[in-house]
Amino acid sequence: MKWSLSFALLGVTILLLIFTRVDRETQVTGAPRDLIAVEIEQLVMTRYDSAGRELERSMAERAVRLDGDSASQLSDLTVRRRDLNDQEWTLESPAGVSEPSADTLTLIGGVVISAGDSATLRTDQIIIDIATRTATSTDKIQLTGAHSDTTSSRLIIDFDLGTATLLDRVTSTYNQDKKLP
Repeated sequence: MKWSLSFALLGVTILLLIFTRVDRETQVTGAPRDLIAVEIEQLVMTRYDSAGRELERSMAERAVRLDGDSASQLSDLTVRRRDLNDQEWTLESPAGVSEPSADTLTLIGGVVISAGDSATLRTDQIIIDIATRTATSTDKIQLTGAHSDTTSSRLIIDFDLGTATLLDRVTSTYNQDKKLP
C-alpha cells in the first residue's frame, strides 16, 4: 500500500509538471490556410455556340479553387478559340485565373497568342471576356511577323471578326532579311 501511494503521488507530480510546461509554451499563430474546395488534374473545358459548333476549348494541367473563393487558379493553360471565319486562335500561358461570376478567363505570365502561321503576339497578361467574345491586354504587346517586329501598349482581339487590333504607342520595325527563330 505504501508503494502504491508513493507511485500515485509521483504520477500526479509528473502530470502537474507536464501541464505547467505546456501552459508556458507560446502559441504558434499565423495566417489561416485556405482549404482546397476543388482540385482537378488535366482539365479540359469546351464551349459551344447555339448551333452546337465548338467555339472554345480550354485546357489546364491543374485547376484549384480554394474554399470560399469563386475564382479557380489554373496552371499550364492553353485556350483554342475559333472565330466566325473558322480561323483557330491559340492562347498559351503558364498560369491563369477563371472567374465564373465575371465570365472571364485571365491568362498570366508570358502569354503567347497565335492565329495560324502568320504571326505571334506576346504579352504578360490578357483577359478573355466570354460574353463579348473579346480578349484585351493593357500590358506591352509584341507582334512578331515574318519580316517585322511591332510593339504596342494595348491589344483587343475580336473573336467574332477574327481581328487583333494593336492600340496606343504602336511602333514597328521592318527587316526584309529577318529570319524567324
